Amino acid sequence: MFQVTSSREWKPSFGGFALASLLVLGAVSVARADLTVEKLVANATSGVGPYYQDVADAIREFNSKNYAAAFDHLEKAKKSTPRLAPAEVMMAALYLDANYPAGAVGMLEKAVQRLPQDPEPLVMLGEHALDEGRLTEAEVLFARAGKLLESFTENPRRKQDVQLRALSGAASVDERKGNLKEAKAKLEALVKADTRVASAHEKLGRVLFALGEQKPAYAEFQAAAEADKKAMPAELAMAYLSTDKAAQENWVNFALKKGGGDLRTELGAAAYLFKKNQAEAAKSHAGEALKLDPDGLESNLIAGLIARLMADYPLAEKYLGKAHLAQPLNPQINNNLALVLIEQPGDENHQRALQFAELGAKLNPNQVEAMTTLGWINYRLNRRREAERAFTAAMNTDTGPAKTMTSEMAYYLANLAKEQGNVPEAIKMLKEALNTDAPFAYRKPAEEFLAQLLKLEKTSPKSKSDRPSGTGKSPDPAAKAGAAK
Repeated sequence: MFQVTSSREWKPSFGGFALASLLVLGAVSVARADLTVEKLVANATSGVGPYYQDVADAIREFNSKNYAAAFDHLEKAKKSTPRLAPAEVMMAALYLDANYPAGAVGMLEKAVQRLPQDPEPLVMLGEHALDEGRLTEAEVLFARAGKLLESFTENPRRKQDVQLRALSGAASVDERKGNLKEAKAKLEALVKADTRVASAHEKLGRVLFALGEQKPAYAEFQAAAEADKKAMPAELAMAYLSTDKAAQENWVNFALKKGGGDLRTELGAAAYLFKKNQAEAAKSHAGEALKLDPDGLESNLIAGLIARLMADYPLAEKYLGKAHLAQPLNPQINNNLALVLIEQPGDENHQRALQFAELGAKLNPNQVEAMTTLGWINYRLNRRREAERAFTAAMNTDTGPAKTMTSEMAYYLANLAKEQGNVPEAIKMLKEALNTDAPFAYRKPAEEFLAQLLKLEKTSPKSKSDRPSGTGKSPDPAAKAGAAK
């Protein structure tokens, strides 16, 4: 039996609404990017050459899970066109595109052993370590790559690309460690090397802001918006970073005054107000964005998220459905579609909710939100065994630098704890779920549920969690993973 207990290493945060994709417009995370030949070789060459058919065949074989055949084709491509990246590096890129990091790491480690003078495998391993929060490891890998780059002459084009990535990665390590001056120096070098890289300007702007250099920070965000027409307007970037409420409002008002009617500005304002739980105001700007881009991914996504926050489930389904057509494998869209459909009546809606939840979990088995969504949908459909498996998988998922319990996951587990008769644990979970200023779609039902349980606790005898037991403790859910399987 899956037992619900909270752990202090889990910290409450907003859940279900993955805002990272909205903070930088256009950067919506996708489970699969489906690499083309052009994308796979972009940092080494362009145009059509003798390598092209072999790389195309490699992608086709990889998608058919014929991995050995795919690797053979990449080796042939490298042999015919030596300026390409090593076969292991290209194969690792395919594994990463397929959301299979273990395969990528295996390939990159082979590349390091076979080609110790090539810096790209080290940079890719550093980027992976950074993604997982292993900062010291990432720092060492980027430093090693930097040394190798000094003497790397195989392909100037690939050298420049790897150099920029190594600098960017090392700067990210410094920023996350709080070494802002070191990060600033690296990012200034990065911007100098290529002024067209919008992400470098954005990173430098963020670091400068943290150092109290607001005017230079604003200039960098302006440069980012100029370099990338999908980047967030500079004024909204400043609003997101400001901690003073008056300053935030001034920046947002300035953005709207300067760029009202501009799609990026309306999307950014909608996302900002959504994050601040100002649903009605956010809805207004999302509506303006929909007028400008009625079939757009970002406009429909933010409109759908706002509608879900406001419990307008049919409208949320409409907008999220349009976003799904634009990006069918986007995990954020699939998760929210499942959660919207389960709230609507009818077996057809509920079966579609399960399909979206299962798709999300299949594509993103290591993503907490995907697994908790699957658990909740199964719970609502009275599929208790399947729900317990999904919740256990979510609680065993390594989410990077710190495991984070989302507000929605805490709400789901509170329901399960109450069902198991563990009222104090359910109350504890609900308090954690509500301990956030971020958007939380189940806030109202969570508040009502908490009020009911507090009343029940006052009028009921001790719950079973307070009764003596063999160990005096509830079992850790992680220890029950095997049972749930």
